[in-house]
Amino acid sequence: MYIRGLISPSDRKHASVRLLMLGSGLMVVFLAVVVVLPFFWMIATSLTPVQYIFSWPPQWYHGNWDWSSYVIAWQHVPFATYIFNSLIHCFGVVAGQLLLSALAAYAFSKLRMPFARLILLLFLLTLMIPVESLLIPLYLVMKSFPAERVPHVNLISTFWGLILPTVVSAFNILIMKSFFDRLPDDLIDAGRLDGCSEWLIFRKIVMPISAPIMVVLGIFGFITTWNSFFWPLIVMNNPKTYTLMVGVQKMVEIGEPWNVIMAVVTLTTLPTIFIYFAFQKYIVRGVVFTGLQG
Repeated sequence: MYIRGLISPSDRKHASVRLLMLGSGLMVVFLAVVVVLPFFWMIATSLTPVQYIFSWPPQWYHGNWDWSSYVIAWQHVPFATYIFNSLIHCFGVVAGQLLLSALAAYAFSKLRMPFARLILLLFLLTLMIPVESLLIPLYLVMKSFPAERVPHVNLISTFWGLILPTVVSAFNILIMKSFFDRLPDDLIDAGRLDGCSEWLIFRKIVMPISAPIMVVLGIFGFITTWNSFFWPLIVMNNPKTYTLMVGVQKMVEIGEPWNVIMAVVTLTTLPTIFIYFAFQKYIVRGVVFTGLQG
């Protein structure tokens, strides 16, 4: 019998099943409205004149849209600097995470390392530590890198201090190890028989095959890093090094009009929205793959 999903065509004729499907559809529509409403409110506020922003009930349209907030956001706020800093932050973190995670995962999966399971367990235990509890130690390390009692440099308010603490991801190592475990060992052994070094095998054989999972983890890493706020707020004290999220917070502190702030926030969300629609297929595959690992 042909079954589509969990409900067969014959079951769809029952009134109770139709009622259940109708209720499920209405629930999906309601949840979609709940998710989309804040974004609509944000965009509407960015186009609302200042005198109408705090009116109640909300009045989002007054005969014409006010686009001056976007002009002010681009011309009078160092928006381009914030974008440049955020891009450096994202590309630095993503590149470091992909490279180091791939190397570590390959070592755990295909090399016979002593105490490999213990080391992997220690990596995974870091996922259970709240990030907030590490902020003060990380700040002190970045302030006196690599250690207090040896010749050190101050990495506070530098991109090195912003990128280094997040350049290793235990989650990415776990996912990539699971992916490498599925690669046939015969493929690796064939490279070794041909006289290839482990680095050449990793670069010429493993990395090209791993392109799909690398893309997925790169997308996730970019979105997460782009939206990060707490660590950049702590480590970046120079206005010239603010990322977008920190820049928005500083705009709120100095009392910029809310329509200008919402314009900046709207522009800030555009890259992640573009990435989602451009790589939606890979994101869904990544969610399915990471879900199957549990």
